[in-house]
Amino acid sequence: MRFSPGITAKLFAAFLVTNIVTAVVVGWGVRAAFDTGFEAYVKEREESRLNRLAAVLSTAYTEAGSWDFLRGNESLWLDLNRSVRPEPRGFRTSPREPMRGGEFGRGPAPGDFTKGPGEFGRGPPPGEPGKVQPSPREGFGMGPPPGREFGPPPAVVLDEAGRVVAGRSNPGEELMRRPVVSGGHRVGWIAAPMRETAFDFADRRFRDQQWRAGWIVALVAVALSAIVAAFLARGLLFPVKRIAAATRKLADGDYATRVEATSSDELGQLVEDFNRLGNALEKHEAARRNFMADVSHELRTPIAVLRGELEAIEDGVRKASPENMASLKAEVARLARLVDDIHDLSLADVGGLAYRFEAVDLGRIVLDTLEHAAARIEARGLDVAVDVRTPDGMLAVRGDAQRLGQLVANLLENTLRYTDERGQLRIGLRIEGREAVLEWSDSEPGVPPEALPRLFERLFRVETSRNRTHGGSGLGLAIVKGIVEAHGGTVSARASELGGLRIEARLPRGEAA
Repeated sequence: MRFSPGITAKLFAAFLVTNIVTAVVVGWGVRAAFDTGFEAYVKEREESRLNRLAAVLSTAYTEAGSWDFLRGNESLWLDLNRSVRPEPRGFRTSPREPMRGGEFGRGPAPGDFTKGPGEFGRGPPPGEPGKVQPSPREGFGMGPPPGREFGPPPAVVLDEAGRVVAGRSNPGEELMRRPVVSGGHRVGWIAAPMRETAFDFADRRFRDQQWRAGWIVALVAVALSAIVAAFLARGLLFPVKRIAAATRKLADGDYATRVEATSSDELGQLVEDFNRLGNALEKHEAARRNFMADVSHELRTPIAVLRGELEAIEDGVRKASPENMASLKAEVARLARLVDDIHDLSLADVGGLAYRFEAVDLGRIVLDTLEHAAARIEARGLDVAVDVRTPDGMLAVRGDAQRLGQLVANLLENTLRYTDERGQLRIGLRIEGREAVLEWSDSEPGVPPEALPRLFERLFRVETSRNRTHGGSGLGLAIVKGIVEAHGGTVSARASELGGLRIEARLPRGEAA
């Protein structure tokens, strides 16, 4: 079975690996910077030691007049090294001996190199009470003590000819030299071997302690990173998991599923978008069910009338008179009109309605439609007025004449069905910029404000009964909206000044269509 880690494990691994790599890179960078800086510090300290030792030797040489005072005098050589060794301030070579000129970093006082036994460099006379013979300390110019690997580079004194006066050096070893000057003339050299590093035992111990501390800190940082990565991965993905579970429910048809938003970031926005999707799907599902119920009812009504009429004729209750046949034909026409409307809407949904765009006069289409329905208008007693507010009395648009005629016919049908007898109809045509505007206003009854946004929905009607007193299917305005949008325009509805409904359709003119 192939292992497939989840996104939580992937995020955890990404966070953890990133933190580990960062810790390693930072650790190595700090270590390299520490090595470089600390080694430079130690080398600078060694150079300073040689400079101080050269100054002490210069003073001693000036007092003695030659290097004879130092040749073979190993004890004095140790004292000279000790005098320039960085010791804590107040350090004394003897418990009761006061600090003298040869204390920290300044070398012995003038005249110290010519005194007798028990003086500077010789130790106390044997058996003198109260004096403690100091033992040579490790690293004071004599190399590392036995058994130790580290120690400062041992210094060596060379005369002007390059011969060794004090100290030891290996043949062929590269030396770092500082001149010893007396009376303005160079009288010799103080030198130390040029090694890869000048770390002594204490320096290396300090460096190793820092390295160990650094690795401990790095391990602790990695452990904390693992904990933080676990919480971050779980916290970041928890809302995603909730959305994924809700999505599966939504896909199974549970359109009432919602996810509670707990943040205002991108994940919170995703939750809000998911909830809006759920609302839209729930609304569309309810609309689909209502549409199917309304369509079935609309189809069943004329079919039931036809069936009843035919059975009555078949049973001899009614005669097949021209009047009864006209009633049957009216029901068939109603049924055919409803089927045609549903067919047109289905074609509009899939973009299958055929449009033949050409230059047409929208005003002429309105007048022709009114002329064809003149008998019905007169029967309803409607007062119709058309106002074409264009310079030449024409409102040219680029569109499909047949579909635009269907648009005007549906608007007129809506007015004839729902406007009270002897009402009013005002039609206005005008130009606004690149748009042709068609205003359609009729008189009472009006439409409640809360119903205006839904007028263009399929099978929606303001009345709540299913008796369809006026015989409308509720598809006419939905078809109007589809035709206007197919021409690249917009349609809206609001209350009319006449007390009824005002519909405004805006269509692009010319090539903009």
